[in-house]
Amino acid sequence: MGRIEKDINDIKRFDEIVHILADEELGIILDELDLKHRLPFSKRFSTRDKKPKPERLREAFEELGPTFVKLGQIMAQRPDIVPRRYIEELEALEDSVPPFDTEKAVEIIEEEIGLIDEHFSEFDDEPMAAASIAQVYSARLVSGEEVVVKVRRPGIKEKVQRDLDIIEFLAKRGESMSEDLRNVQLVDLVKEFDKWINEEMDLNREGRNAQVIRENMSDNERVRIPKVYDEYTSERVLVMEKVSGVKCTETDKLEELHIDTAEITRLGIKMGLNQVIRDGFFHADPHPSNFFIDEDGNIILIDFGMVGKLTKSTREKLGILFLHIANEDIDSAFEVIKDLGHVAPDAEEEAFKQDIEEMILTLRNARVKDHSLTKTMFKMIVRASQRGVYLPTNLVLTGKTLVTIEGILLTINPEAQFTEDYKNQVEKILKEQNSPKQLAKTFMIDFYQNKETLTKAPSKISQLMENAGKQQQQPQQQAQYSEKHEEIVVTGLILSAVFLFSQTLPTDTLQLMGAGLLMVAVWLFAR
Repeated sequence: MGRIEKDINDIKRFDEIVHILADEELGIILDELDLKHRLPFSKRFSTRDKKPKPERLREAFEELGPTFVKLGQIMAQRPDIVPRRYIEELEALEDSVPPFDTEKAVEIIEEEIGLIDEHFSEFDDEPMAAASIAQVYSARLVSGEEVVVKVRRPGIKEKVQRDLDIIEFLAKRGESMSEDLRNVQLVDLVKEFDKWINEEMDLNREGRNAQVIRENMSDNERVRIPKVYDEYTSERVLVMEKVSGVKCTETDKLEELHIDTAEITRLGIKMGLNQVIRDGFFHADPHPSNFFIDEDGNIILIDFGMVGKLTKSTREKLGILFLHIANEDIDSAFEVIKDLGHVAPDAEEEAFKQDIEEMILTLRNARVKDHSLTKTMFKMIVRASQRGVYLPTNLVLTGKTLVTIEGILLTINPEAQFTEDYKNQVEKILKEQNSPKQLAKTFMIDFYQNKETLTKAPSKISQLMENAGKQQQQPQQQAQYSEKHEEIVVTGLILSAVFLFSQTLPTDTLQLMGAGLLMVAVWLFAR
């Protein structure tokens, strides 16, 4: 028995995948992975090894089913590693399949939440939409609220897991045979894809995603997120408020409603940047079918199966990167991107810095539809990998999300200008995140973590002063005395700052004094 038979549980499905790739003229993939021997002898030589056409790859993914359709959609989010001509084709992947029987859907609903008649006064037999993971029905709760009911396809989880095992095997095989695939960390990408698709299949998690974004957006009543009905939601069923609005691409209808498109633009920028840089939890699939405008000019988001998450450190660096690009600070933008990613040993750093300079200078006098602040940032992320600076998937997804939102806003308002609104919103977020009160909280955490060191500081100061007094005033000893004197001053300043922060948090003036003392201490320490 060969290694493949040992590593693959469903060898029949594995060979089916190999045959479909061969039928779609994707022989070069099989050759790179050394899998042509899985084909019949007569077919090995007829399979073409030339570069496959993008449409053939799309057709192969559609034929291979839901897991590969989702994989293609994720690949379409990665222009940093997937060529543009393939991106355009993969974006056209159809995630639309024939619906499964409503009787089966009702059976699943009743297994999860109880009898239909007990919870719904109305339930449409015909699904509103059917996709590879789930299908959606319109209904009305017995309490009167109009809702949509999303039901996961029966057996889909097992089918997806079978394909994920095969995809991970192929990724490991690819990395073992290709340095390029090792550099883009293909196995890690597949593991992230595994996590995403499993999260998307968990409708309970999708409901929680919607609730988190709804809560985060609660300070802006102009952004509407449908309510989730927890009591009717499980891993296989999701019940949400039914919302109605006009698709963002239906510009004629928006005009009929007399929507203030400039206001929608400002609202969309604020929403996108708040989700990404302020909250670090964002809707990662804001395509036109998930983005609506209601008659009052509010933005409505739906479908929260795919979200992005960023750490506090990453989103702060991302905000700073925005400002460096806007201020044409090439060196600083270069350093932030390096800090955010993994720099390969053979990275072309100088060439990448020149790329950044060219992009920033091009932005200066460009039209928004051609070059904008978010597009420039995203192009830098894409170019980075080509120069050997590899950024994490969630950061690439962030850039793509912001560019997609911008594209939607430009559809609604073709005359929009973004740069100043971007700068103002990013500066506002960073200012709030780095207010004296927030800095004081961060400092207090560090203080608690290093309490033992700091509480012993007085005895250390006393010891330093005693030792300093015994020093003879020779040149070398004088220098040592001076250094120790500075240590005493630095320690004293830190203790003073700690006292002010810990005793007077409600008082802004004393907070600022504490922050000032701390800054002086840092400056002296760094000299």
